[in-house]
Amino acid sequence: MNTFAKLKKSLSARILVLYLVFNAVLMVVFGGFITLYSTQIVEREVIHYTEKILEQAALSMNTNINDITTRIVSFVSYNKEIATALSNPDMTIADRLKLDRTLSSLLKRTDMFNSIVQDVFIIGTNGYVCNIADRSDLISDYPYMEQEWYQQAIDVSGNIYMHTIGLHAQDYYNPRVAPYAAGADTFSMSLAITNSKRNVVGAVICNINIKELGKTLMSSNYEKSGKIALLDKENQIVSQSDNSDIGSFLPLTEDTRRILEESEMGSFKDYIGEEMYLINFQTTSVGWKLLSYVPLREIRSHTWPVSRLFIIALIVCLVVNVMISVSISRSIHRPVKKLTDDVRNVDFDDLKLANTDYQYSELNQIAEKFDDLLIRLEQLIKNDYKSQIMLNKFRLYSLRSQINPHFLMNTLQLLQTEIVYGNIEVSNGIVVSLSRLLRYTLYNYEKEVRVTEELKYIREYLSLFIRKFDGALSVRYEVDEKAEDYYMPKLLLQPVVENCIEHGFSNNPSDGMIVISAVLEGDRIRFTVSDNGAGMTTEEMAQVTANLSKADIDDADIGIRNIHQRIRSCYGGDYGVEISSEDGNGCRISMTIPLIREGSIDETAHS
Repeated sequence: MNTFAKLKKSLSARILVLYLVFNAVLMVVFGGFITLYSTQIVEREVIHYTEKILEQAALSMNTNINDITTRIVSFVSYNKEIATALSNPDMTIADRLKLDRTLSSLLKRTDMFNSIVQDVFIIGTNGYVCNIADRSDLISDYPYMEQEWYQQAIDVSGNIYMHTIGLHAQDYYNPRVAPYAAGADTFSMSLAITNSKRNVVGAVICNINIKELGKTLMSSNYEKSGKIALLDKENQIVSQSDNSDIGSFLPLTEDTRRILEESEMGSFKDYIGEEMYLINFQTTSVGWKLLSYVPLREIRSHTWPVSRLFIIALIVCLVVNVMISVSISRSIHRPVKKLTDDVRNVDFDDLKLANTDYQYSELNQIAEKFDDLLIRLEQLIKNDYKSQIMLNKFRLYSLRSQINPHFLMNTLQLLQTEIVYGNIEVSNGIVVSLSRLLRYTLYNYEKEVRVTEELKYIREYLSLFIRKFDGALSVRYEVDEKAEDYYMPKLLLQPVVENCIEHGFSNNPSDGMIVISAVLEGDRIRFTVSDNGAGMTTEEMAQVTANLSKADIDDADIGIRNIHQRIRSCYGGDYGVEISSEDGNGCRISMTIPLIREGSIDETAHS
């Protein structure tokens, strides 16, 4: 996590990332655009080629159908004896045999077959039936006249004699003799036969071999999984390149059906099991649709080699980009790291950069300016370091010098008085107390002591003043027992107590009262020294409060200020001295410090 955070803030890492991201995005966008553009071009070419192939398939089919219709028309037009024979409603066996011989002779002179023709029927309204392939494969008593496809073949309404008959079963074949034909559907081209009186006497019906037609369509199919289907006017599959789904309907959407009905040719997309690209052509010969439908995935597969080439080129470009980026980043990173390492390794005993040449003029300027700053800093340290140390010591010792002269003078005056009056025992007690106080004051000044020891010292200290003022001064202690086991800076309370006697009572108390308290407040201890002395006016109070933050040491309230600054320098700005007072109503001085175990702040209590 730390390494990642450092990399985020690193100049060389930032340059590397920005350069890589910018170039990578640029190459990906450009490569994606080129790939998409080339893919669309290939797709258009594939579709265009498919359209051309389908157009040729439509032309070939039209040619085949037109050839079949031409042969049927020629056969009927040039052989009037067929219509004459079919006009006889009472054909005898002899008449039938004669017509069979006539048809056999005519067929020898006329080629009625085409590559996609399966069979040709001549069926008269008088019940005569003959197929060119072989009559022996037909069911003898089949009801041809009742079939819908035959009725359609002899229908000449609208003077239309040539018909395209949609899919119908070939159940007139004997399944034992012609199993394939009997089980397969077909569609037919038919021509009604009329006699001299323009009466319909029969029809020539040419059945199309759907399987062979499917093979023809398959030869025109360009894509592997694509299909070409011949659809009738109801969009029923009449023939298909793979000979599947004959007689079924394609699941086309309404929009696609409308396009097929309204346009003779076109291309569009639809979903038939999967997304397909459809191309349709109207066949002029039968009026049906030739429809090619190819999966888009297969069309797009032609673009994969191009896409793969672009992807490989893009990956190569990205790798080269990374190498160039790393090279550029390193060329910047090395001198920058050299400078930062030199700055980090500056020794405060020798404030000087280890090198002066960092390759780039900008870095050299930074190094020169930093070197000048180090020289100035070294001069400032030399000029101010010792003076600051001496000043701090002077402040500490000044506190002691402020305390000790007053303390000694008052104590010696009291001792002198007791000696003059011959109070040897009292004098001896004063000397013992004085020796204890001096021992506590002079040794280990900066050491923190237990609260109970500091309070013991204050009791000893104030006992001398109580004796001096002979009952005019009393002291009350309000100390939380839990607070006595914590530690506090030594001699923290004496300047405050001395301030009460000197300024609150003007060294002449009358019914004077000093209250000393120590209470726990969460993560801190609050010491409070209050008196019932003269107090301070509002102006004096404002002046004293303002002086707490001053560093000058020539004012009379230096003891309180030193205590305040001493606490803050040790424990921070959340702690210090607070003063409240009213003119004539005494003064209250509070000091807060953190809860301190021996040698350290109590983190458990603090949390």
